Amino acid sequence: MPSLIALKAFDALVRQGNVGRAAQELHVTHGAISHQVKKLESELGTALIERGIKGVRLTPAGRQLSQKLSNAFEQLRDIHLILPSSQPASELRIACAPALLARITPLLRRFQRNYQEMTLHLLPISSDLRLADLVISFGDIHLEGQRFAALSDIHYFPVCSPRLLNAKEHLRKPRDLMHQVLLHEDDGSDWNRYFLAAGVQGLQVRQNVFLPDAYQTIRAAVASGGITISDHILAGEELAQGHLVRLFDVEFPAPHPYFLIIPFHGQQSLAREFADWVLHELDSIPNLETSLKI
Repeated sequence: MPSLIALKAFDALVRQGNVGRAAQELHVTHGAISHQVKKLESELGTALIERGIKGVRLTPAGRQLSQKLSNAFEQLRDIHLILPSSQPASELRIACAPALLARITPLLRRFQRNYQEMTLHLLPISSDLRLADLVISFGDIHLEGQRFAALSDIHYFPVCSPRLLNAKEHLRKPRDLMHQVLLHEDDGSDWNRYFLAAGVQGLQVRQNVFLPDAYQTIRAAVASGGITISDHILAGEELAQGHLVRLFDVEFPAPHPYFLIIPFHGQQSLAREFADWVLHELDSIPNLETSLKI
């Protein structure tokens, strides 16, 4: 029997269309993919890939093998359907980005009323995703499963504590940010996009503070630790309660939608029910008009 590792490398190469994406899917180097495909060709005694051309083009033998592998791996992925599950049918594990996790948690009361028999485990996105029945991530991630983009019309804008508005440094236009502390949950890309949208590229600010995630930047902004970029979903509760205010009238579209991913393993039907529920709840959150119009 040919090497299973080599078969998986060949299957990934065919599905992804190039060595780079195949290597990314399997978390190996480019050279490892090429080595495994050559090893498979040696074991089978026939060429599978036509070399010297752009992209991946299969030989007749390669096409035949690819079709059989696709069916075989699909059956292997579904093997959990014929095996008894050690996880109770009423138990659901959801991995979620921290800021959205904090936003979803207060909404769970209505879900619990309708699914009183269900046990929920809310996990951080940094946990082992192989244990999750549903993954909610900002932007796509490498995880096999059914996926769909959601909340793709989100726009970002600066938010801060009302106390900062009463400080001696005025906050009336985007250029006034030069006197402020800016909070980042990424490498600075979001603020760069905002400066571009506001027409103040290259603005030098008083200080930059980088935090692990959007949840931490929102908490720091509420504590008057600086100004962060957020949206009406992640900061919606704080905006509604007056703990944060939206600055200026400039916004820009979020660079990625949220992705809801239901892995091939686990409680797929229950995960889809929870996904439908959480999307309905988030879609019903009003886009609060709390801007300071300049």
